[in-house]
Amino acid sequence: MVEVGDAVFVVELATSVAEQKEGLAGRTDVPAGTGMLFPFPERAEHQMWMAGMEVPVDVAWIDGDRVVGVVTLVPCTEHDQTTCPRWTAPAPATALLEVPAGALRDVEPGDEIEVRETA
Repeated sequence: MVEVGDAVFVVELATSVAEQKEGLAGRTDVPAGTGMLFPFPERAEHQMWMAGMEVPVDVAWIDGDRVVGVVTLVPCTEHDQTTCPRWTAPAPATALLEVPAGALRDVEPGDEIEVRETA
């Protein structure tokens, strides 16, 4: 579970390289209040892409317990990640959060974010 501002999201974890490469690609819907969290093994300016995505998403780059960047991204229906644009974290990040487009409209860099494990 991830909480940022007034929003709470029940998230899937993408921890392996394969899970992070696949992400939310191919899904025709990302329901409100859900998303995917990508914890990274190291703090860096990570890149992401929208290859194979069918729906727009809001993305927050996270460093520890703070948001370092937020952007709304549109789908790239190409399945080859080399033909789709890439976005780089605006600052070193330890994780990335993908949620339905518009869900992070009130979130700004510097906002606190909390990741909690659920039973």
